[in-house]
Amino acid sequence: MKIFFSSLSNETKGFIFGLIGIIIFSITPVATKIALGANNSQLSPEFITFGRSALAGILSLLYLLFFRKKIPKLKYLFNFSIIALCITVVFPLTLSLGLIYSTSIHAGVILAFLPLATAILASFYFKQKASLGFWVCAFIGCILIVIYILIHGHEENKKLELSYSDILFCIAVIVAAIGYNFGAKLTKIMVSADVISWALVLALPIHFTLAIYYFPKTEINIISWLGFLYVAIFSQWIGFFAWYKGLDIGGAVRVSQIQLLMPFFTFAFSIYLLGETLDFLTVIFSIVIILLIYLSRKMVITKK
Repeated sequence: MKIFFSSLSNETKGFIFGLIGIIIFSITPVATKIALGANNSQLSPEFITFGRSALAGILSLLYLLFFRKKIPKLKYLFNFSIIALCITVVFPLTLSLGLIYSTSIHAGVILAFLPLATAILASFYFKQKASLGFWVCAFIGCILIVIYILIHGHEENKKLELSYSDILFCIAVIVAAIGYNFGAKLTKIMVSADVISWALVLALPIHFTLAIYYFPKTEINIISWLGFLYVAIFSQWIGFFAWYKGLDIGGAVRVSQIQLLMPFFTFAFSIYLLGETLDFLTVIFSIVIILLIYLSRKMVITKK
């Protein structure tokens, strides 16, 4: 297996690592919904946000100490601060708050805008020039997802409107894209596991203090705690090991397109874990999006 993997191109390795990360991240809305509990009666969005980052920060600290990692240079403090703010605070908080008023499937669809947001920022941040065909694939993919949202929204509410949860999910997309690119920048000078770990450790004192403050004062069921443990250990920590690695070795602009698959993984886990149903329209849109991702891999990306 190791020999086979070593024979693959960097682009293919990047896509494999990216896919693993996206599968882990795709369960995040579902696990967050589980942590919130039925009728949002279990863990609060605030505790989920700061508690998951605090637990991931403690694991990160143990990891960094065990492997005797060197403390990053002070000049990288700004990058780590942006990652900490975007990935460990704003993203989980807006996602959790939005899920109070929405479903995990709806959140998964909105999060499908991440590839476009990440690719646009990466194009400027890394001075990469994507071909016209690449951008056409990205825009068509996002347009199709918008159409999907509007069709489903019209079926459910009989009207087109931007809800409070939609705004929160859009904010989550923007800050996640920013965090991904700042993280990918740091993977050029250190291993991907260290990037998210140092960001979590940097913010650990604040996260731990707020987690204690928002710690639930009522009894919480075991299922909600399991959902919380997933978003803390996998969504907030382990998933970034694979994701940042994929962005690094495969190219941030191209690998980011794997995110187009994320809503459909979220659908699958929502069906299995939350009992939601899959309709024919979702199947058709997922097939078209997968084809667009395949086409985007064939497009040329060069340095500006």
